[in-house]
Amino acid sequence: MEKLNGRNRFFSNGSSVESKIKTEKAMLTTQSGYTVEKSDLVRIMIQSMKALGYRKSSEMLEKESGVRLEESFVMQFREKVQEGDWEAVRALLPKMNLTPADTTKATMLIHRQEFLELLEEGKMKEALAILRNLIAPKNPDRAEVNLLSSLVMYPNVEDMKRAANWKGVDGGSRLKILDEVQKLMDPSYVVPGLRMLTLVDQALTHQISQCQFHNAKITHFSLLHDHHCSLGEIPQACISVLHEHKDEVWHVAFSHSGTRLASASKDKSVILWAIEPTRKLEHKLVGHHKAPSFVAWSPDDSRILSTDNLSCFRVWDAKSGELVLSVPSAEKEDASEPDSVLTCSWHPNGEHIVCARLLEKKIVTYDLKGKQVSAWAVDQMIRDLAITPPNLIVMVGTSHTVKAFNLATKKREGCPITETSPVTSFCMSQDGRYALISVSHPAGIKLWDLTTGEVVRHYEGIKQSRYVVQASFGGAEETFVVSGSEDSQVYIWHRSSGELLAVLPGHSGTVNCVSWSPKNPTLFVSASDDSTIRIWSVRQKNGNASHNGDIKVK
Repeated sequence: MEKLNGRNRFFSNGSSVESKIKTEKAMLTTQSGYTVEKSDLVRIMIQSMKALGYRKSSEMLEKESGVRLEESFVMQFREKVQEGDWEAVRALLPKMNLTPADTTKATMLIHRQEFLELLEEGKMKEALAILRNLIAPKNPDRAEVNLLSSLVMYPNVEDMKRAANWKGVDGGSRLKILDEVQKLMDPSYVVPGLRMLTLVDQALTHQISQCQFHNAKITHFSLLHDHHCSLGEIPQACISVLHEHKDEVWHVAFSHSGTRLASASKDKSVILWAIEPTRKLEHKLVGHHKAPSFVAWSPDDSRILSTDNLSCFRVWDAKSGELVLSVPSAEKEDASEPDSVLTCSWHPNGEHIVCARLLEKKIVTYDLKGKQVSAWAVDQMIRDLAITPPNLIVMVGTSHTVKAFNLATKKREGCPITETSPVTSFCMSQDGRYALISVSHPAGIKLWDLTTGEVVRHYEGIKQSRYVVQASFGGAEETFVVSGSEDSQVYIWHRSSGELLAVLPGHSGTVNCVSWSPKNPTLFVSASDDSTIRIWSVRQKNGNASHNGDIKVK
C-alpha cells in the first residue's frame, strides 16, 4: 500500500512515531503463512459493518483503529454521483489516480449518464451540448456515439430509455454508474463492493471443490466450521432391480426430468420405465429388426430416439409408446449394409435428428417426417457423435480423433484431440467444454478439455478389453465420473481429483452403461449383460438401503 510521509494513507491520527509503530505492526499472518495488511482487514470489516446496518459500530472501529474506510474525496465523489452533480464529479475524478485508459472510460460513463438524464428531463438543448462538446469528440466507440445520437429522435421518454437500455434516475442508474466507475479504481482507494461476502464465497467454493463426497445443490452453509461431506452422500446401495429385458441391456438414459428411464437391449426391445416417484414399466417398444444399442430423449422428453447396431433409427412417442418414424422404412431395414453403422443425436431444437453413417463421411439431418433436410461432408469416418446446447457437435472419428464444430456455422471450435488407442465411447459435460473418453488398450477413461486440447484427469481401475463400456458424468454439478466395467462392477471417481471413491458389486455380467439422474444427485442406474438394470441410491441413516423391490413383469 502506498505510504504518505511515512504514514499509511488510512491511519488518520497519532504522531509520526506512533504511525511508524502501527505501520510496522500492520501485518497479519494466516495459518498457512501468508501475510496480509491489517488495515486491509479493518477496512473490509468497516465496510461489512456498514452494509449490515451497524453504522455506529463501524464509526467506533474507524476511531479506535485509526483506519478509514476510504479517503474523504472518495466519499465526496460517491455523494456527488448520487446527487447528479456532474460538474463536481468531473472535478473529483482526477484525484482517483486512474490509468489514462480507465480515466477515458470513467469520463465517458459520466458524460453518458448526464446526457441521458438531460434527455429524460426534456432538456434537449443541454443534452445536445454534452453530446457535441464532450462525447462525440472524445469517445473512441463510434457505435456508442451513433446510438446516443439516435436517442434524440425519440419523442417518447420511455422508448428512449428502452433503446438506451437505461432505467432512468429513479431506476437506480446512478448507483449502477457509480459501481461501474468504482470497479475501475484502485482498491487502495475504494474497497470493492461486498468484499467480505466475496471472500466468503471464494472460501466456500474452495471447500466444496475439495470435498470429494459433496453431492448436493445446497446454498446454506455455516461459517463456524469447515464444510465436509461423508462417503454416504454418494449412491452405493442397490434399491431396485429391473428384470423385464430377456437379453443383455446395452444402453440406458434418464429423461431430462429425471422421472423416467429408457433402456435398449439385445432382445430387440426398448423399454420406457417410470422411476420417480414410483417405479413401473410403462411401455415396451418393439419393432427393431436388429438390436437397438442407443436411446435418447428429445429435449422436451416427448419423444424417444433409438438406433440399432446397423443402420436404422426410430422415433417413438414417449407418452403413448407409438412409433412416429423409422429411417430407413421398416421394409428396407433388412437391406442395410453391414458396414453402415449409424450414430445419431437429437438436434437442440427437438425437431431434427442428426446422423452419421460410418462409411459415408457426412453428417445428415432429418426432420420428424423422415425427410433429409441437410447433408454436410466431413473429413473423416464418424464412429460416434454428440450435440450439446446451444449448437456444439462433437464427433469421434475412426482414426481416434475427436473434433468439435459449431452445428450452425460448420466451423471448428476448440482444439482437436487425438488418442493413441481406440476410442470405445465418449460423453460430453453439460457445458460442452469437457469430454469423457473411454479407451480400451490400455483400459481407462480420460477427461479432455476441448477448449485447450489437453487431458485434465485420468480415471483408472475398470476392466475393458472386448466390449463397449460407457462412462458418464454424475452427481450435483457433475461432481463425479461413473462407469461400468467388464468385471461386472460399477466404478465411481471424484471428477476433480481422479480418486476412486467406490466400487459397487451386484451385477453378474459386464456393466455396459451407467446413467445418473439429472435431477436427483443421489440416484443412478446401471445396465448389464446379465439382462438387468440396477437402481442405486444412498444408504439410509440406519445403514440400510431404501429398497422398493424388484420390478419383474411377466
